[in-house]
Amino acid sequence: MISDLLHAAGQPLAWRRSLAAAVLLALPAGALADDNPVILEWFETRWQTIEARMPDYFVSGYDAVWLPPVSKASDPTSPGYDPFDRFDLGTPNSPTLYGTEADFRAMIAEFHRAGAQVYVDSIMNHNSGRTSNSGFIAAGAWPGFYLPGTGPDFWGDFHDGTQQSENPGGANYSLWNGDLVGLIDIAHEKNYQYIRHPIAADPLNIPAGTVYNRPNAANTRLYPDLQLVPSPGIQDPGLPTNQFRNPATNQVLNFTVFNTADPAAGDPVAENAVGLLIRWTQWMLDDLKVDGFRLDAAKHIPPWFWTNYWDNAPYKRRLTPGGSRATAFSFVESVESNSFTYSNYIRKDGFGNRDALDLNGAGALRDIHGAGGFGSWQNVLSAFIDLTDDGFQNGSIGITHVYSHDNGSTAGSPPPLPGPSSYALPEHALILTRPGISIVYHNGREFTSIPSRGFWPKEGNPTALGSDPNLVRLVQVSNGYARGEYNPLNSTDPVNSSLADVLVFERRTPLGGGGYAGNLLVAVNDRADAGVQQRSVQTSFPPGTRLHELTGAWNDPVVNPAAQIPELLVTDANRRVLITVPNNTSTAGAHYRGYVAYGPSAPAGTLTIQGATAVIPPDSASVPSYSRRLTPVDVVTGPSFSILLSTTKADPSDPNWDDNALFRIDGGYADYNGNGQIDFGEGAGVAAGYEQFLTFNRPLFTNPTLPGGSYIQSINAAALDEGMHYLSVIAFRHRSDGGAPIYTDFRKAIYIDRSPPQVSLALPPAGELASTTYTFSVTAADRGTNRVHIILDLPQGSDPYLAANAGNQASRPDRMEYRRTISGMSLGPHTVTVVAFEPSGNKSAQTYNIDVVIGNRDVNRDGFVTIDDMWDFFTLTSYVPQADLDADGDNDSRDLRFLELFFRASEAANMVGGQR
Repeated sequence: MISDLLHAAGQPLAWRRSLAAAVLLALPAGALADDNPVILEWFETRWQTIEARMPDYFVSGYDAVWLPPVSKASDPTSPGYDPFDRFDLGTPNSPTLYGTEADFRAMIAEFHRAGAQVYVDSIMNHNSGRTSNSGFIAAGAWPGFYLPGTGPDFWGDFHDGTQQSENPGGANYSLWNGDLVGLIDIAHEKNYQYIRHPIAADPLNIPAGTVYNRPNAANTRLYPDLQLVPSPGIQDPGLPTNQFRNPATNQVLNFTVFNTADPAAGDPVAENAVGLLIRWTQWMLDDLKVDGFRLDAAKHIPPWFWTNYWDNAPYKRRLTPGGSRATAFSFVESVESNSFTYSNYIRKDGFGNRDALDLNGAGALRDIHGAGGFGSWQNVLSAFIDLTDDGFQNGSIGITHVYSHDNGSTAGSPPPLPGPSSYALPEHALILTRPGISIVYHNGREFTSIPSRGFWPKEGNPTALGSDPNLVRLVQVSNGYARGEYNPLNSTDPVNSSLADVLVFERRTPLGGGGYAGNLLVAVNDRADAGVQQRSVQTSFPPGTRLHELTGAWNDPVVNPAAQIPELLVTDANRRVLITVPNNTSTAGAHYRGYVAYGPSAPAGTLTIQGATAVIPPDSASVPSYSRRLTPVDVVTGPSFSILLSTTKADPSDPNWDDNALFRIDGGYADYNGNGQIDFGEGAGVAAGYEQFLTFNRPLFTNPTLPGGSYIQSINAAALDEGMHYLSVIAFRHRSDGGAPIYTDFRKAIYIDRSPPQVSLALPPAGELASTTYTFSVTAADRGTNRVHIILDLPQGSDPYLAANAGNQASRPDRMEYRRTISGMSLGPHTVTVVAFEPSGNKSAQTYNIDVVIGNRDVNRDGFVTIDDMWDFFTLTSYVPQADLDADGDNDSRDLRFLELFFRASEAANMVGGQR
């Protein structure tokens, strides 16, 4: 088929360039961006597991992820809300619950490759559990924090623990100065100035403990380079380049950055505890490359901390995929009234970019879900914090969600895996299609060591990554349709009436002069009895518009056993339709899917990778659910491949078929179509970062006599590194009514596999091992390697790949490192075979020679054991394993005695032999 279409590549260059203008003309001028970014809260899962499941995350359609606290906690099994050392993200020998710093960095890079933003839980209020233990204080207490443990201010950087902040009605309550659930409260108002991560002796160094807060040359990486000029820089009006002004304080500050190319260039400076917290925030953005934060327990910190100090850190600090600087986004946790949270903790003034979790709205959503049909959607709408700033349901503030990890329990055992009755799909249908940012909560359940401090996090929705299509389908409806104003269509339903069981609304684009173009029609229903509800509503869709049901309710035999829910609605002369929405039970049983969504047909078709040589199938059911990849992955082993989108007439009676398609590989903003430019920059809304199809471009809308449209782009596979990549192709519905884009996002994960896995085994010089027990360490050179086996003395002629089994498989303590300890090796030469595999099945094998030399008596290492080795023993100035005959790690008189006895025995044997 491609050979029939490639003639387009011979079209004049001007024709190809004109596609850029054509694509932009096809996109409406307003409401281009995704009005409903969806965040996946992904908890209780190791970083390596998350990276391995990135194809599932990507094809599900999420825009961002919220991850748990990343820093070392006081307890290695803790989920992280009791931070011990903020700058310790885990090492191979001492990981966090989630892994190592290298694991975290690799996972962040994979999210960015998949076009997603990453928000991490940030804890600015407290450290771990309060203690006055003298040994803990002598060791240095919390790294970077001043705790003298003596004198007039025993607690140093912290409040004194005489107050609590969790129970407003209890004794000694203090919101900003009290401990929260026994966690030591940072005193942000104190001003002890110290170099808190010292690199050398200095009178300003924080007092060193026996273990922590000691000078360390490597600490330079934890500080910005004050001489480095950031690129791209910032320019605030009226100020020199790379200076900025916080309008809340009118303070002018220098914009400094971490030197990731030369970490040794960091410049330690004295600071207080607030300075340390801000520096950590900058480090996470500059060096770790996170995109923003969820701010834990924000209301327990005075608002001046956020406005006067903390907001300086994320200002213009995030480097966007398009190469510009933006203020990193954050959202606070504030368990308070909407007005209190809005007045004190939300800041969107062009300098700050702080929003808030909509905790009251989430509570109302859980209430209606738990009411079994006796709640009211009007109560939900009135609870949203979104109304607080301007009175409209427009997504201007508030991050909506139904569940989060905080909705847990203190029960003695973990909660059961949620079933469909707990998914709250009608409530998710509301938040995923109304304006604003929403969150879907997924608990991977990888760990059994939680709870922390007696608390079990709620389990979330186990289908969030596609094990059941219903929730993911809502995410995809949100992406492809949910743009424009929120317009309620049955707001006259009485609050205290059964009619309030149904909420119907639309998303529409204002056209000016009182005109609108409809984009999406949604109805949600909380009733639990069997049946359906109907509403006649007037929409903003023109008369005769054909609206298709998008959630799959219409063709589900349990949701729609009596065929009462139509697949198609057609607006009448007054733009009205009769919408039928299911109760959460039908005559076929409970289904918990009381919602429908209707919209004009989006493009349909098939995305194919031409030149793919294989497919990595989904993981089998034997793989634990938390790590089981569900998405098949196309494998490309050749020098090139082609992206082919073939579209069809989704609704033959609706001629507004696809009039354009664009593609994006990974995070976009790269020239993979070879036209020498970034086709759509950061101002292009949903098209930002995407590229034109230049090899062949034939939309169905402009070729209606053909059975389908075709879009082809040839790709140089050598431009992509080895490993997983992520392809998005968005095909646009033709719109002549001025409405916002309606599109289908076709997604695929692609594995580039042009070479076998590259690994290397670390060995001492000449391969000489000073022990019969040795931990072999293998380093992978590319991110594709996912399994390594280390085999001792593989028989000559044996197939190393067949010999690789569970018994010789190496562990993976770090992202690119594999280890296996082998004991009981005999003295003398051996071979070690390293076998490496990739997910595609590609593999490599290398054999190394080693020699176990400890105590082999060859002191001078000449290959022979003679009396010369005895004499050379006396000249030893450092440890020589060959001379360690008692294998105790040193060379002493005991070893010399054993060597002497060996030669005496040898001499006696020679004498006996001579007599014979």
